[in-house]
Order: sequence, then C-alpha cells, then structure tokens
Amino acid sequence: MANSNVAFIQLFWDLLNRKTGELGHVDYTPQKPAFDLYTPIDQSFPRSTPEEQGVSSRILSDFVHELQTTEHVEMHQLMILRHDHVIYEGAFDPYRQGVWHVTYSMCKSFTGMAVGLLIDEGRLSLDTKALDILEPQHTVAGVGKLLTKFKYSDLTVRDLLIMSSGASFNETGAISGNDWVKGYFDSLPKFAPGTKFEYNSMNSFILSAIVTKITGVTMFEYLRQKLFIPMGISKVFWETSPIGVTKAGWGMFITQEDAAKLGSLYMHGGAWKGNQLISKSWVEESTRCQIKTGREDNPEYGYHIWMGDVPGSFMYNGMLGQNVYCYPDRDMIIVVNAGNDEVFSGGTMTGIIRKYFGLNYHPSADALPEDPIGLKQLIRAKAEAEGNVRHVSPIVRGGWGRQSVRSMDRDRFFRRLSGRVYEMHSKGIGLFPLIMQVVHNNYTNGISMMRFDYHDGRLSLIFREGEDVHTINVGFGRGRHSLIRSKGEEYLTGCIGRLGRNEDHIPVLTLRIAFIEEATERRLKIYFKSEKELELHWDEVPGNVIIADTLEMITTGSGNVNPIFTGLMSQVSPGLIKDSMRSAIQPMVRASLVEETSAEMDLREEDPLEIHESGTDAPLS
Repeated sequence: MANSNVAFIQLFWDLLNRKTGELGHVDYTPQKPAFDLYTPIDQSFPRSTPEEQGVSSRILSDFVHELQTTEHVEMHQLMILRHDHVIYEGAFDPYRQGVWHVTYSMCKSFTGMAVGLLIDEGRLSLDTKALDILEPQHTVAGVGKLLTKFKYSDLTVRDLLIMSSGASFNETGAISGNDWVKGYFDSLPKFAPGTKFEYNSMNSFILSAIVTKITGVTMFEYLRQKLFIPMGISKVFWETSPIGVTKAGWGMFITQEDAAKLGSLYMHGGAWKGNQLISKSWVEESTRCQIKTGREDNPEYGYHIWMGDVPGSFMYNGMLGQNVYCYPDRDMIIVVNAGNDEVFSGGTMTGIIRKYFGLNYHPSADALPEDPIGLKQLIRAKAEAEGNVRHVSPIVRGGWGRQSVRSMDRDRFFRRLSGRVYEMHSKGIGLFPLIMQVVHNNYTNGISMMRFDYHDGRLSLIFREGEDVHTINVGFGRGRHSLIRSKGEEYLTGCIGRLGRNEDHIPVLTLRIAFIEEATERRLKIYFKSEKELELHWDEVPGNVIIADTLEMITTGSGNVNPIFTGLMSQVSPGLIKDSMRSAIQPMVRASLVEETSAEMDLREEDPLEIHESGTDAPLS
C-alpha cells in the first residue's frame, strides 16, 4: 500500500507541476476504438408515446425541463422505458443521443452478472476463497506466500461482491503499477472481511481476475458470449488493465439502450425475450439488501447493486451521474448519463428523479387517453434540451462575460482572426480534462500551438498537442461536433462557443468543449488582450468534487493505513493542497502570435477526421 501512496503523490505532484508525457507507473497502450455512429442498435426496444404505456407526457415534459434548467445538473443523455417500450429518449446539447457513454462504476453491476453466471454453471460459489483461485498465479512462494494467505485467507467471493473485503489497496493502486492483483494481496487489510462495508473498485477487479482465471478469457469476453451477443449488445467496449484483465469497476462504454437491456434483464428475473440467461434466484439475491452501507443517501447494497429509494427498486450506479434506475413494481427503467458534481447517487439530479418518480409516483396500469397538447410540450422540452429551438439560448454555466455578443460583429472579428497561429508560453496543458487523463492513463504531451480557422461563417480551433493535431469545430447557439485522435484513441467532441466582452471591454471567446462519450468537459475562455497576445483560462467540469475526494484519499482517507505516510501528509495544510489542485484544474496560459508562414505546416492535420453534422448553427440570441 505504501508503494501506491507514493505513486499517487508523485502523480499528484507531476500534475500540479504540469509535467507531460508518460506519468504514473502504468504502461499505456491505446485501447478505445472509435464509436460506430451509423449502425443501428440490434434488438432495439419498440418506441411508444408515453400515454400508450400509462405515463403522462406532461410529467415527462416537466421532468426534462427541470433537468435541463436546474443549476448544478449537467445532463448528457436520458432514456425512459415503460413495459419495455422507450417512451422518451434525448440528449442535452452538445451531447448526442445514442452514442455510447463512459459508465464508471455502473459497470460493477455487470461484473456481478458475470459472477452469477459462473455460480449458475457450478464453477464458482459465494463461499469460494479468492486465494484458492488466484494464489497459484499471483503470490510469491515462501514467506510472502504465507503472509498473503494469513492476511486474506478468509476473503470470499461474497465479501468482494458486497464491498466488504477490508483491503486497503483501492482505486489509487491503478496508477501504482501494472499488476493490480498482486498489489491488492500485498496490501495490509484494514478490517476482517465481511464485517463492514467500504466501497473499493479493486474488489470488482479481483472478481474480474477470478472470472478470467476460471474461464480462460477476459470477463468482457465471457459476458459477450453469455449475455451481450444473445441480447444484441454490440456497441460496447471495456478497457483492460496493463496485464489484460477487464477493469470491472470502471473503464466501460455502453449505449443507453444497451444499458437499459441489462436493466430489463434483471427486471424480468434474468430472462430476455423469453430466454432465461441468468437464474432468477441470482437476480433476486443480487437485488435485495446484503449489507448496510452506513450512507444516509444510499443505505443498502446487494451483490454489486445499490438498492433504490422505492421499495423493491434497485440501480446500477456510476459516479458523476451514470445510472440505470429500475422500478419493478412500475415496470419502468430510467437511464441517465451526466457530468454532475457527485460521486454516489445523492446529488441534485437524483433529487429531481426522486421528486418525479419517488414513493408518491404511480403510473397508470392501463393506457391513458392520448394528450396531443402534453405530447407537444414534451417534444418542445426535448427540442430545447437538444438545442433545436433557435430562439433558446444555450445554458453554459460559469458566465459568458458582461457584454452581449450582439454588440460585436462576430463575423468580422473571426475573419480578421482566421489563419493566425499562437504559441503557448507554457506547454503543460492538454485538451483532456485531468480526470480523463488519470482514468484512461492517457496523459497529455501538452498543447504547444493553436490556430483559428474561419470559413463560410464557421469557426474551428486547431491545437497542436504533442504529435497530435486536434480540430475543434465551434458552434454558436448549438454544438458542433468533431472527432479528435489522442495518442492512438479517438474521441467524439461537441463544442458550443460565444463571443462577448468582459467588464474591461476585452473580447472573450468562451468555449464549452464536451467529450461526448465521457462525463467530464473542458471549459476554455480566450481573452484577446491584443492582436498579438492571448490569455487562455482553462477549467473542467465537474472539478471540485474530485479535489475533495483526492484530499480525503491522500490525507486521512479510506485508503491509508501507513502511519508514516499519514503522519507526513497530516503536516501539509489541506487548504494549500486544495488551492494547488485548483491551479492544476483551472490554469491560465499566455500565448503569443507567431509568424504564420513558419507555423502553418506545424498545424496542418495530415489525416483529418470527419463526421456528418446533424444540423447547422443556430443564430445567437
């Protein structure tokens, strides 16, 4: 555990000092494929009006509108099903409906499904000792082997499923080295397995290693054969650790519709289209309380599944707002993807969901009369969320500056700017938000140059980051989309911009750069101090919650049992660390105009990535 603490502190220090390139102690290999934008979902759910399934369009309209307009709620996609019919699906500009999305811990529930399948097959049991499966491969002979057996001899599959392992090797271990199984069993236990709840993503990873040891394939491949292929779940991807074990507790991308299928599977007792894919008994045990969490917002936990606020309900939950809410008594499923400032399901977005679909909500058992006015309101709410109502201004939190864009000639301003190339004074800032860099182990090589291109009334910014060149298409009034390639991996982006002046009458271009498949965004304000000098003020959303969790983890948090390390960190002011981390998340970089003739070739993208645009820019309000 001491090694992972040291590795985390080193990474933390490197990020604060804007170091670039290969950070941490984990080998990086590109894994993520480009998302298939055009192939339809296989075995898709039928579509229906809400009223046909006993749900009021007016309630859904109010629900979508409140999600769209509430402060501190950063919605990406929403899908609602009743009786296995999709009654609402939509994105929130600049996000796109139907694109796969990172799940974070939501995928832990799918890891539990893999364990259940092996138990159904008689190849594993809840009482199986973890070291009986993993010991021959992952422990060292002699004294180290005996010590590991002594520390974790009683650790069972059930302990791992209910987050009660007692292991101190937690999420920070993912940046400390390549062999996370060895790091897990080399760490000191904090309490006896099975005696208390403590959330730890590495418990899921150990389950994945067990599945691989038994089956001979990755857990992702095992689930593909057993569940995903039979259910038509093909637009899915799951990262592996450096030694080829499915990450299990994070690293998965899946579409909302395919996530809803896995919700429906458990809503119907493990059956899909009449085929029993996983036993009903396993589903029933997984979706009832197996351990009390001690959390007021989410007090009960099953087998890698959270219990919901409505009796009998359950949810697959991932941080920042990746959730599948399942209500068996109502035969309803709500799938959300977001970028909220919350780790567990207990923030503002969850409050809105519980307000509309909590204990007091009772949909009709029968179809409702059609409501053309209510349906029109719902269509309008969806259009506003997706940026398709032209007179509705985009909501970009954080402010746009003090003076309306109407007071500036945007076209003339960008025509004068087009073709100019600026060099960064500091080259340690990347396009990826920090959380994306850490989670995917894909660290920036630093943006060195930036060029403005303006043609046919459309603005693009071209960034040179290491050996990669990124083109970000900027939409005004609604998002425009681009594909970028970062160190061998492709990501879909959407960007909304606005031009204005601040209180000092300095022109400011504000950009919201969303990574459509992710839960975090870049925010950038470019201050045009003069024709030759710019200031770039970077930020990311969400940000503050990551700071708070980082502070807890590296000072007195759940991962620390090393007294020397804890004593050392206790001498450092948490406020000082917090301020330092904020400077890493919200850096300011100056840039100067360079000779265009010498810089033009540097910023020419040799292999441009293109996607089909789904509309034109709306005029600014």
